[in-house]
Order: sequence, then C-alpha cells, then structure tokens
Amino acid sequence: MHIFGRLGLTVAALAMFPGAWPGQADPTTVSFAFDWRNEMIFVPVRVNGSRPLSFVLDTGSARNLIDRSLATALGLKASGTGSLQGAGAGRIPVSFIHNVSIAFPGMESGGYEFSTADLQPLKASLGVTVDGILGYEVFSRFVVTVDYQAKRLTLTAPEAFHPPSDAAQMLPIELRGKWAFAKAELELPGPVAVQDTFMIDSGSGDAVDHPIVMTLKSRVAATSGVGLGAAVQGATAKALSLRLGRYAVAGPIVSCCGATEATSKLIGNEVLRRFTVTFDYPGLRMFITPNSNF
Repeated sequence: MHIFGRLGLTVAALAMFPGAWPGQADPTTVSFAFDWRNEMIFVPVRVNGSRPLSFVLDTGSARNLIDRSLATALGLKASGTGSLQGAGAGRIPVSFIHNVSIAFPGMESGGYEFSTADLQPLKASLGVTVDGILGYEVFSRFVVTVDYQAKRLTLTAPEAFHPPSDAAQMLPIELRGKWAFAKAELELPGPVAVQDTFMIDSGSGDAVDHPIVMTLKSRVAATSGVGLGAAVQGATAKALSLRLGRYAVAGPIVSCCGATEATSKLIGNEVLRRFTVTFDYPGLRMFITPNSNF
C-alpha cells in the first residue's frame, strides 16, 4: 500500500498484560520473530493492552491503520474523519484515534496516532486477516531492521544504532511527505537503462513498479493496485536487472502502474526479501545486506 517528532521508547510495563511477552535486558533495542505471509511482514502487537494482534509492517503507508470493526470491539474511541489513498484508485474513508499505546514483544511505545479503516478488502486479496498496518510513525521513531531470511524484526533507538557490517550497502533515502525514496537503476531489454528514484514499499509484494513498462513491446496486460481501493489496469514485463548501489538483482518483474504518480515507481518485497534491510529514517539512509535469496 501505498505521521515527525522523535519520541522515546520504554520497556514494556509487563504488569499491564497478563501473559505478556518477555522484556528485554537492553531498553534501547528489541528483536523478535515476524510472520511472512503472502509476501507481507506480519508483526505481533498489542494495542492499548489488547490481545495479541497481527499488523502488516508497511513503509508505503503514511499512517498507522487499524481495522474499523476491530477498533470498535477493542473500545477505541475515534474522533474526526478524513480519507487516504490506498494502493488502488479512489480514496478510503478513515476516522482518527489519538494517543494509542502499542506493545511489541519486549517493549511498549506510546503516543501514536491511528486511523480506522475497513481492512476487509485486504483479506480478500491476501487470503489472511489483517488487523492493522504499521506505517511511517513507527519508522520515524526507530531504526527498523528486517531480516527477511531469519524472519526477525529489530527496533533500535536512533541514538543507540550502529551501522551494520561492511557487506551492507548504504543507500541515502529521501523522505517525501511520509514515504521513503531511494535511487536505483533499472535495466530493460533493448537494452534500456532507467536511472530513477523509487519509493521503498514493504507493503507491496511486487518486485518493481515503473511506468516505463507501458513502452515495452514485451509487456503483458495485468491488474495492479490490488488491496485498498479499486484495482488499476496495467502491465508487466521482465527486466534484465535492478541495481541498488553495488548490488544488482537479476530478472525482476516490473509492473505498472500505481494509483498515483507518487506510487507508480516503487521497490517492493520481491526485491527486498533478498536482503537484510535496515530502515534508518532519522538518519535519512537505509542499509541492504544480501542473504541466500540474492
């Protein structure tokens, strides 16, 4: 799919949650397993002391979202209404919930803003229930490391973060609104080389999206923007490679197009899963380290 102030983190007040997850010895970092389902990262969280829930970790979401029916069942009080742009066409109506606390395994963090939305369309497209989506506000507070191969997520306080090993490629990122963009080079049949800036979208199962696809004779008609919002008609084609710094991913499928110009150029989980990826929004950078899927 397709809000800044740094707030501190606190170790979970475990007495709040009977049967709560174990705490961490180091209050500046926490690491725990996530579920990998349908090319999406599902993170275990509790919302205001709720039962364990399953939220998608999505760099392509400018907001934290929770399913409207679930929010009602949990007694979360919404105030005010608005709308957001999903992966598909059209706007999604939302309501706002203020000052929400979320607990990850081993750590609790408070003062979040959530929006309620009907997330049932995601169940229809992904085949699994999505309780909510964790977006920009989580990435703005923590350095977030996703080890796709080990299926582990690490959250680190920015002041305690140390860059990974020399094998990691550092890529500068640009925050446009609440989305992160990085430069990459796409090589297509012809050969045609496209150097561009792509949104980094851990909420997309695609490899790469770029409108250049519509100019290729090898393109095949396809539907994109599946998720929140109406589907968009587009196309796919196979690229020769996608280069991120010194690393090149061979043969990615390139799709077109997103519902808006801003979301029409992106790199999704089909590429990201080949690396351990560290998102350092406070430092305006990300790190990628190849794994055995590379």
